[in-house]
This record gives sequence, C-alpha cells and structure tokens, in this order.
Amino acid sequence: MNALASVSNNTRKGYPELYQFFAGYFYQGWSEDYRWDGDEPSFDAVIRHFRAINPPLLINSVRDQISQLLSSTRDRSHVAIALSELGNGFDPAFEGLSEFEWLEQILEVLSESASTAIVLRERG
Repeated sequence: MNALASVSNNTRKGYPELYQFFAGYFYQGWSEDYRWDGDEPSFDAVIRHFRAINPPLLINSVRDQISQLLSSTRDRSHVAIALSELGNGFDPAFEGLSEFEWLEQILEVLSESASTAIVLRERG
C-alpha cells in the first residue's frame, strides 16, 4: 500500500461516520440526485435531509467528529486534504467558503432545531 492510501485509510478509520456522511451525501454529482423543487442545489438542504432521515446518535457522532477534526487541525489547509480523504466531492469555494468555514456551517445546521429537518426526494 502506498503512503497516500495509508493516510486515506487512517483518516477514514479515525472518522468513520464522517466518511459515510461525506461519501454518502457530498459525493461528486450529489446535486444531481435530488429534486430541488425549483431551488438551486444547497448543501444546507442536504444536511437537513441527513438530519431528517438518520437517528440522533448518528447525527451526534457526525457533529462530534467534525468538531474533533476542526480542533485537531492547526493548519487549515489540512482540512481540505482530510475532506478529500473522507470522500467529499463538494467544493466550498463555490459558496465563497473555505473548507474550515464550511465545516463550521455544517455544525451550525446540525445544531438547528429538529423542526428544520427536511426530506429531499431522490430523482428516480
């Protein structure tokens, strides 16, 4: 196994719920897989969808692992590398955000009242 694959596996093992979250919800092409009812694709809508369809224990694990990732990373450029290793296909720069700022916004959405959760319809 090469060094890059080893780093990837270690990141995925260290943050297993984040790997499932980013690879499962923010894979390349994520914005094409939901009906947006006339709205532009929105990362916060996807996070609210995640909240609507998953148990609180998983939501809390994702929130805790994002907090852990942010607090363990002194160099903000390492956050971009970690997100890539975790299967993220979303570029926060399209929203005018750094990866660090995007993760902070995800935390905010995950901390919203449960009444803001929505279920997006998958294209079929």
